[in-house]
Amino acid sequence: MSVQRYTTADGKVRYRARVKHHGREVANRVFDRKRDAEAWEEEEQKRKLRLGEWHDPRRGRVALSVVAADWLDARQTLKRKSQALELMVWKRHIEPKFGKVPVASITKSDVATWVGRLVADGRSPSSAARYLGVFRRLLAFAVEDGRITVNAAATVKPPTAGHVKREGQFLNRKEIHDLEAACSGRYAEIVRVLALSGLRWSELAGLRVGDRVRVPGQGLRLQRTVMASSDKGELFVDTLKNKRSRTVPLVDELVPIIDKWSEGKKGDDWLFDAPKGGPLSEANWKRSVDWAEAIKKIGRPALRVHDLRHTCASLWLGAGADPKVLQRILGHASAAMTMDLYGHLIDDNLWDSAKRLGGILGASEPEEEPGEDEDDDETGS
Repeated sequence: MSVQRYTTADGKVRYRARVKHHGREVANRVFDRKRDAEAWEEEEQKRKLRLGEWHDPRRGRVALSVVAADWLDARQTLKRKSQALELMVWKRHIEPKFGKVPVASITKSDVATWVGRLVADGRSPSSAARYLGVFRRLLAFAVEDGRITVNAAATVKPPTAGHVKREGQFLNRKEIHDLEAACSGRYAEIVRVLALSGLRWSELAGLRVGDRVRVPGQGLRLQRTVMASSDKGELFVDTLKNKRSRTVPLVDELVPIIDKWSEGKKGDDWLFDAPKGGPLSEANWKRSVDWAEAIKKIGRPALRVHDLRHTCASLWLGAGADPKVLQRILGHASAAMTMDLYGHLIDDNLWDSAKRLGGILGASEPEEEPGEDEDDDETGS
């Protein structure tokens, strides 16, 4: 690095500070005063080089699409569903706006305006927040790659206006029976399996006959999922959500159902196979049982298949199951997560517990009429 004095065409003196890296000039700035040029060179550039904080500004002049190509390659270690989501967000929402823009020139206000436009164009706040998360990860990669020093999306607030979190629906035992009866065909009893086991659809679809366990009790060993791609709906086998296998216990009334679907099959056959073989997709199952009509018949037109998982949580908590037990059944990362999602269901038991406690303490016992016992008490015995 060096500072050079020169005179402009109109006779003014200027000082140019140059930064060289590996023998090549990678940055320079012009100052009116020599002391300013030296300060920039010594205090900013040399200090950053000593601390390992200096970066080549040329690396930030490339288009964001160049960085995105490397980033998407680096994301190949993610689950296939996550890869598909990030690729979709990049192609549909980020690339059209920022693909040709130099990565170093993207500002916080650019990102905030982009998020606002997503909502204005009809995207839900939750979707816009999810897309912002993808943009943050992309720019974080650019920081790690030495393209930029600051992630312009890191402090942009996700939209919240008008966003109402969707509450899961819960069926009682009668409604489960009514829904199963309203569904048509031999696949109708899967309603009961989902509602009493707490399986995600992808986990149920990924079950093989050999995943059944009988020790220490009847259960299903979950080891894989079957997912549908976002674009073509193509089914593919993937790992579980948290990549850890778990065993789900079977309540007694599910055992005959599993027996029936296992009969005559080999261990590596799909437990709930499609009519023409292979795993069963959620979309095909819903068409087969006429799901849309069935949920209308029971007065739950907005019910989702995933709400059967919520139903399982409500039934187990209502039966007094410990949150740690429910966490293992549902496959959550922690009991705290389970309580964050379903803790409000315990509120239904608060007053019953209060009544039981009152009975234990004797507070609910009727008061005795004044009589001989009360007179005896007054003697101070």
